[in-house]
Order: sequence, then C-alpha cells, then structure tokens
Amino acid sequence: MTTTTKLNKKTVNAIAHNLIVDEAIQTAWAFVTNMQINNEFEYAFCNSATGDYCDTLWHTTQNVKLGQSMDLIDQRDMAQTALDNFLYAFEDVNIQEIKVEDVYEAMDSIGGDTAMRENYYSNLRQHFKNFVESNTQYALEETEYKGCYKLVSKHTPKQKEKLVRDYLNKYDAWEHIELNNDLVWA
Repeated sequence: MTTTTKLNKKTVNAIAHNLIVDEAIQTAWAFVTNMQINNEFEYAFCNSATGDYCDTLWHTTQNVKLGQSMDLIDQRDMAQTALDNFLYAFEDVNIQEIKVEDVYEAMDSIGGDTAMRENYYSNLRQHFKNFVESNTQYALEETEYKGCYKLVSKHTPKQKEKLVRDYLNKYDAWEHIELNNDLVWA
C-alpha cells in the first residue's frame, strides 16, 4: 500500500486530532509542573509565647517556632488542585474523546479562599496565553461568561495534513497507521 492511499481525510483528521490534543495536554501538564512548590523559602515564624506571626525581624525574638506561611499553604493547595484536575480529566481517557476545549476547561477549577483562586486563575490564564502567543494555531477565547476562557484549535485542513505528514516522516511511521482499532479497555 502506498503512502498516498493511506493518507485520506479520515486518516489525517484522526492523526491530527491526536497530535493537536497531545500538544494541548502537554501544555496543561506544563502548567501542573509550574504550579509545584518552588525553592523559595515560604515558611512563617511565630512567637512561641504569644502565637503571633513575626515579621522579618523574627531573629530578635527569643522563642520562635517555624510554621507554614499562608503563601506556602496556598501554593501547596494550588499545586495539588492542578495535579488533581489533570489526572481526573485525562488519566485513563481515550484521547479520541478529548477535545482541545476540554483541556483548559479541565484545569479551570479550584476551591479555597478568594486570593488563592484568583492567583490560580491568573496563573492558568497567563500560562495558556503564553502558549497561544507562541502557537498561533491555537487561541484562548473568552466564552459568553466574562472572565471565562476556552482553548480552541485554529488548525486548517492544510495545516492538519502538513502536521500529519511531518510527524509520519519524522518518525517513519507510515506503516504504523491504525484506524478503527478495537478498544481493549472499555
């Protein structure tokens, strides 16, 4: 079978879908890893006698104990939320069932106090804004609800075909195209 007979509209759409969604999911994973606790010192010091938080001059207080700062608690909660959102949305899910729009929507949820939520949403929006600025075949569009966004693919049929051809050539994968395969798990 020649490569031109294998590469029809159905094949291009199926493979392009996987490649496009894969890039969106990788971007979501990058967001998850970026949300992890960093190496900045995020602890708070408390006066052991009064229980009050000490300011930056905690060194001058005799009895001081180390505790978690609100920033550290928020950062840990945001990191865990990002990971939970990612795993809940994508783990053990057939890629064919995931749309590009699902990727941002899956990450766009957090409970907790208002400041933490605003920080999480701000980081999420900026992360995906940076992604679409460097990948013009995607867009971050505002939904009918103010402040709510969705990630969309703007790939044209010609761009999809080029994406697929480039992938198949790069990995010499022309003989590995498999459509209409039966699902082993259901």
